[in-house]
Amino acid sequence: MKAFIKKSVRHLREAAFGGGRPDFIIVGAQKCGTSSLFDYLNKSPGMLGSTIKELHYFDREDNFGKGDQWYESHFLRLPGKQNLLFEASPSYLAREVVPERIKAYKPDIKIIVLLREPVSRAYSAWNMYRYMSEEGKVPASTLNDHLGRTESPIFKVFFKNGCPSFSDYINYELDLIGQGETEEEPGLLRRGLYKPQLERYASFFGRENLLIIGFGELKRDPEAVIKRCHEFVGQPYHQPVQNKERKIQNQKPYVSPIGEHDMAVLNEFYSRPNAELHDWLGYEIDW
Repeated sequence: MKAFIKKSVRHLREAAFGGGRPDFIIVGAQKCGTSSLFDYLNKSPGMLGSTIKELHYFDREDNFGKGDQWYESHFLRLPGKQNLLFEASPSYLAREVVPERIKAYKPDIKIIVLLREPVSRAYSAWNMYRYMSEEGKVPASTLNDHLGRTESPIFKVFFKNGCPSFSDYINYELDLIGQGETEEEPGLLRRGLYKPQLERYASFFGRENLLIIGFGELKRDPEAVIKRCHEFVGQPYHQPVQNKERKIQNQKPYVSPIGEHDMAVLNEFYSRPNAELHDWLGYEIDW
């Protein structure tokens, strides 16, 4: 009943005040703190997040087909407020089609990216699917995925017959990579190949319009990250009157740490891509 009331109130607000255009977008990556950063900025003066955090407009064909009016209905222009509007869909970074669509929609938009050390990111993503699979919480998006299929690759791998072990999953995706598979999902390992993803965004928006934040930064000093985001999008930053305890959201308990063999395999897999990423960035990211 509470969920129904909450949804009804959201729809009323969208009908009354919806129709804005986002000023910036948090594009990912998955399991890198996007939910936390969205929440921090949504509570920050002068900023207002979308009524649903993950709109998945630019990466899901079913949503994209609804048009800009549907998308913009989730951004509220409140009377007397001059908030910057934003959303956060963590799959935008990895989807090849997304940067071009965003560019066509709003060429001067600002892009924020969160990156996490790719081995721990992959393990966290697998653990999320493991948790949901064991709890019987099948995401609706896996039953109607970004291409409109009723059984997505994510559903088939993690939910149809139970979640594979992390070791088995690593072997599965490495086999796909070895075969030259171009399907973007399941991509727990490939999502951690950040340089090509960042290059795509830089080619459309310019590097000066990308703010790249490390997951380690967000955990260690979230207030400094919030300040950087304000400066990046051109919104005055105001130091909180009281220190707020900010914690990373959506963390799921692990049944065990990553096994030594899996760690060695993935460290080898990411060794060269990480080095190329750091060369492209020009610094060692705190992830």
